[in-house]
Amino acid sequence: MAPFRPSLAIYLTLALSLAGCWVSAWGTDTEDITYILPIYEGALASDVRSDDITILKAMKSKIGTGGSKTKLGFSFSSWSLSRDIKSEADDYVFDPTNLNYVLGLAKELSLPILVHANNGRWADCCTSNSDGGWNTALLNHIAAAGNTTQIDSSGKSLYGSLFGSNYFSFSRHNSLYRSYKKRNVQASMKVLVAWAAENPSLFVGVSLDSETIFPNINADYNPLIIQEWREWLQHSGIYGPSGDYFGQGRKPAFTSISQFNQATGKSFSSWDSVVPPTTFTAGDPFCEEWHRWRLTLVENIVGDTTAWIAEAGVPRYKIFGHQTPEIDFYGFADDFPSAVAAHGGAGLTMYGRSPADMGSANNPVRGMGSNNVGNFELNPLTSDANTAYDTILTLYNDGYKIACPNAYEVVAKPDQYSLFGSPNFGDTWGNAIAKFISTFANTARNLQPPPWNPGENVYDLYDNFDSAVKSGPDNSLAANGSTGNMSRKTIFSHVGGKITYTTKLPSVSTGQRLNFWTSVGIRDGAGSGGDASFQVKINGNALFGSNGLILPKNYWIWKRWLPAMVDVTPWAGTDVTIELTTTGSATYGWTQWGAPAFYASVNDLHNNLALNKAVKVSSEDGRGAGWDAAYLTDGNVVGGTDGRNGWSSASHSTPDAEEWAQVDLGSSKPVSKVVLHPRGDLTTAAGSGFPTAFRIEGSTDGQQWTVLSAQTDYGATIRAGHAEIFPFMSRSVRYVRVVGTELSGVADESGYRMQFTEMEVYA
Repeated sequence: MAPFRPSLAIYLTLALSLAGCWVSAWGTDTEDITYILPIYEGALASDVRSDDITILKAMKSKIGTGGSKTKLGFSFSSWSLSRDIKSEADDYVFDPTNLNYVLGLAKELSLPILVHANNGRWADCCTSNSDGGWNTALLNHIAAAGNTTQIDSSGKSLYGSLFGSNYFSFSRHNSLYRSYKKRNVQASMKVLVAWAAENPSLFVGVSLDSETIFPNINADYNPLIIQEWREWLQHSGIYGPSGDYFGQGRKPAFTSISQFNQATGKSFSSWDSVVPPTTFTAGDPFCEEWHRWRLTLVENIVGDTTAWIAEAGVPRYKIFGHQTPEIDFYGFADDFPSAVAAHGGAGLTMYGRSPADMGSANNPVRGMGSNNVGNFELNPLTSDANTAYDTILTLYNDGYKIACPNAYEVVAKPDQYSLFGSPNFGDTWGNAIAKFISTFANTARNLQPPPWNPGENVYDLYDNFDSAVKSGPDNSLAANGSTGNMSRKTIFSHVGGKITYTTKLPSVSTGQRLNFWTSVGIRDGAGSGGDASFQVKINGNALFGSNGLILPKNYWIWKRWLPAMVDVTPWAGTDVTIELTTTGSATYGWTQWGAPAFYASVNDLHNNLALNKAVKVSSEDGRGAGWDAAYLTDGNVVGGTDGRNGWSSASHSTPDAEEWAQVDLGSSKPVSKVVLHPRGDLTTAAGSGFPTAFRIEGSTDGQQWTVLSAQTDYGATIRAGHAEIFPFMSRSVRYVRVVGTELSGVADESGYRMQFTEMEVYA
């Protein structure tokens, strides 16, 4: 809600009321603490230790250390593919010398730390305050091997060993690159885990590779990428039966080359002849199909890297994404879902972004993943003191847990990013950080719920649609509005529509937050259109930033919901005017709002009606090996926790088998939402086993069933840690079941199953 600025006194009153209240059942063990961790890359084991101690003490003196609820620390990178490696004779294994040195500084000075696992395109690094030379031997060794780097359409490698241009191919077939990266990243993380065990109060977390993106729209044409694309499209190879990623191919798969040609307007003679477009036109079905794959590749490498770090022992809730906030949707392929680490937190980079427009990025990432969000490169690049302070205050108001201002520099010639002494902005950014830490030193962070359970539905815009004032081409309700074959109760509002509600929002008690949750998308059946912007205003204040949530043309071809969640607590208990608007191209401007509603958070998230309730299933497999029907409602949404993966059906030789899982709520209760958590254990099977066709049904007696929600050719990209949310019209039932009618493949198996980590039911 960036543009709205209640007085500081209002925020202090709200935040202070949270002190000593409940700690969320989801998130870190320091849920009420905000961490300010300036990036400091200046320490190296070859330094004079007393010099580094002096520098960090000076940082504490300049900025202030904070208090019990807002803490100063610092963040730094572990370059396990470049600076921190041994020689070719040792096969470039990770050298922990520098990491141990910096961790030792943090311990001596009692400074909390976050480690940037910088082993992507910035693997060689380079900032003006980065200490020491760089070792590109391993990077060059991998690049020289052939078919390891990103390649443009002319066949030119896009790899460069300096200044953030280490563009290695994201293909899962790129085994040389992936094996070195996994080995060295895990080695560095194991050092960090051992240190964290001895210094738990100082370990804040890990951010993933800084900005996992493509360099431009003309990438990646590596033959391994094209091979994998063909496999993904038709569920063959590693995405086919017995493949490492069976069940994670395109949904739905193309069953023949003729079907692919019909969908894309092409005339390929066989799958082997399919090649990507060499020029790109937004909105063209073939180009957008290729771009769908590019977006998927980025999400894949983010998810795989998260799993590698978690396997090394870092708790998943302390792993954060680290992405650009859709700066270049087509060139970079930086769609918002890629900012979320599987079962971890979301993370963004922001430079020079107006506080008034932060909501267009903050709210989508809050709408997916967990409730913890971080900003791992932050600088407003301004000499205006109010704008600089508003930057960090906006993140705090939007529920961020971690901010890493870039950068604390101690060099002869600081660059523009320097907190103090910037040649462009002077001390503006550093002073703003110091002011924030001083003001909020002992003010508890706003405790936020996870997006799949924002709390009790206290004002539903769908249910109150008749009382709203409508204008524009077409505004209507759809009990099963569908976007990408993903159905939910929906308000359809054609581009140019405006829907206005006048109401008094409910008050919230101490420890509660009031959040607005919705999802936005394009109705199935729409042809190629776009772009469109969605906006929600309360009393004229834009919730989704000054530009709104923008859906590019890709969303008309690959239809899917974009969720968003906004903290609106300052309006709790007040009379408000709420406006929903969509603007953009009227061509197939079939824009719709998925289940928009206001929610009051609930202590300990115990509003899940299915929690610890009795479960019946059609079949079981894997009991004693991590799978049990009872695990389906045990409250564990993170697969693999304490050896509990969830529930798995028996395996079938074909996908068109029926399986079901049923929960007894104990008595009849109104229900309006079911949340299904995909398989999430630390294997390549994470995300597989989720059915592609299923019904959610309710019953009062366990005999006669009513369909609450039906999903056919369910088109979501299933990811571990990304809960699948199914809102529907409220109905009073005692029993709720999910009936799968088309099952999914499972990695490293040839058969088909239905598998969930957790099933939740809400009123």
